[in-house]
Amino acid sequence: MTEEFDPRKSYLAVKANEKMIAYVGFAVQLEADGNSKEGIVKISSLHRPYGGGYLTLTFIVDKGRDDILKMQLEKLCDTITEGSLRPHLGKDFEKMVKVDLNMLEEIKGWYIEEINVYFRTIAEREKVLVEEKLLPALECILPCKFEPVEWWPKGRKTELSGDAQIEEQISLKGLFKKWFGSGS
Repeated sequence: MTEEFDPRKSYLAVKANEKMIAYVGFAVQLEADGNSKEGIVKISSLHRPYGGGYLTLTFIVDKGRDDILKMQLEKLCDTITEGSLRPHLGKDFEKMVKVDLNMLEEIKGWYIEEINVYFRTIAEREKVLVEEKLLPALECILPCKFEPVEWWPKGRKTELSGDAQIEEQISLKGLFKKWFGSGS
């Protein structure tokens, strides 16, 4: 008897082994009057034996109970397509795949959008691909501005100190820094 395929369980297993390499804060302009919303992008990398692979960009925005904000963010992220990325990413770009996390589980209070961007060669090129290709491409496609990328040091373990408290008012980027450190 074969076990039934559980997409949620399978995806969570993949996420548990995901190699986070960096994160970056951003501000997205939502309205003509200049109002913007801050968020963060978690960046992970997967290498294939042939030298190719993909970068996973997980966009995270604290939307609270604001359904209008959710609709605005969805509309903006709909503009990120293979066709809109291709002119900016060059010949090494293969494809882009969006992952609908809401199909697996509703995430209350947060807007999360995940895209996988595949490249023919990725090994030892993540910094160039992220800083010189992907983020500038996204700034051309979206009304947003990215902060400098916070790179995850190789071999660094994720450890929360016993006194790590999250109750205080803190920005999303500040929360990432608190969880993962400043990269030093």
